[in-house]
Amino acid sequence: MTSKWTDSRRVSDAPAPRTKFDGGQTSDSSSAGRERRSFLRAVGGLAVAGLLAGCTDDGNDGDGGGGGASSVDEWLSNTDNYDSVRDMTDKDAVTVEVGPESNEMAFAPPAIRVRPGTTVTWKWVGSGHHNVVAEGGEFDSGSPETGATFEHTFETPETVLYYCEPHKSAGMKGAIVVEGDGDGENAGNTSNRTESQ
Repeated sequence: MTSKWTDSRRVSDAPAPRTKFDGGQTSDSSSAGRERRSFLRAVGGLAVAGLLAGCTDDGNDGDGGGGGASSVDEWLSNTDNYDSVRDMTDKDAVTVEVGPESNEMAFAPPAIRVRPGTTVTWKWVGSGHHNVVAEGGEFDSGSPETGATFEHTFETPETVLYYCEPHKSAGMKGAIVVEGDGDGENAGNTSNRTESQ
């Protein structure tokens, strides 16, 4: 058998081998190869479409109210103590424990829903070195430390995902969902860091 180069493809002088299928039919291997490639392309296209469909976030929290809970669920999927967004819209001030004794690598509660104008205070209660950093840059408590408090007032409707920098990969993450029906004054968000005891 000899081979020759034609139009940048190697073509053999020998006839293509015939392949026998289960139904007793025979087909050229080049035809079977084309069918196999077509099938694989179709399956690959469906797989990509499925992956892309999973990447979209419609912001629906399951109760028809929006609020970004789908992204919150995804963000907190590897967090040990998350089961739902806790509604705290009836409070003007909320405290989130940082490194509670029940789980040193967690925020408690991990996800809360508040109204605009609410001040959230993170209070270090465990002995670990932690900090609080917003994924989108809205706030940052500074270097990891122990025995501190940090507060941030949320003035605008938004969903803020945050984490402890040294323990993010261990699932130490949280979320604040700020609902849209505030008193209309959007003076901007403010943050303060203070030392505890």
